[in-house]
Amino acid sequence: MNKLRVYTLTVSLLTFTFIQQSHAATIAPPLSEQVKQVERWFTGSFDNAQQVASNSSVPLVSLSDCRVQLAGINSADETQNLYLQEKSPGFERDRLYSFSQGNSAVTLSIRSFVNQGLLNGICNLPEPERIVNYDNVVPISCNLDLTREPSRYVGTNAPSGCPTSTGGKAVTNIAIQDGSISVLDQIFDATGNLISNTPIEYRKSDSIPEPSFILGFLSLGTWALFRKLKSLSKLALKNQSM
Repeated sequence: MNKLRVYTLTVSLLTFTFIQQSHAATIAPPLSEQVKQVERWFTGSFDNAQQVASNSSVPLVSLSDCRVQLAGINSADETQNLYLQEKSPGFERDRLYSFSQGNSAVTLSIRSFVNQGLLNGICNLPEPERIVNYDNVVPISCNLDLTREPSRYVGTNAPSGCPTSTGGKAVTNIAIQDGSISVLDQIFDATGNLISNTPIEYRKSDSIPEPSFILGFLSLGTWALFRKLKSLSKLALKNQSM
């Protein structure tokens, strides 16, 4: 009878723990934390090489972005700004991606540049020097809300989309998670005909190690070299004394 009570208590505790963990997983963090999380997942170097390997009709596209500072405008401290560069054999696109708090979701605002050539190589600079002047940013933005799901953020601006320079519209569907970005840009011409409809599956590629990691690696190498030289020095002194 006592064993039965112990087993029953154990099962009850395990069930309670599982319920508590499941409940915690469904509680969304504050929007301020969501902004930081989705920006962190989105930052880095990506490409769709894995997708191209299984479907040669899809163009190879690379995407890289880095955190920048927006100068010349008073913006909320919580806004995270990224300079994004997208390349493929057929096009090259530079944009400013801004993540901020919306009413109930993360708002993504996408803006183009007046002169994107001024920003080439900006991601190679130290972060404090990555400054984008607001005068070089087109004020009109294309916005969509990113809603948090258990392991990703999803968003769309369908059906209205955003106007294109040719009089049509671009409807964007996006899913962002840790290590991957899935994008479907549907481009329509001025008469409403769909002219582009290729989904791109980005996967995170190798990124540059953080400065702290590099310094730690160099320190380890220096320590190993010092130990090696010390051993050689002792060996030389021993040989001289023989």
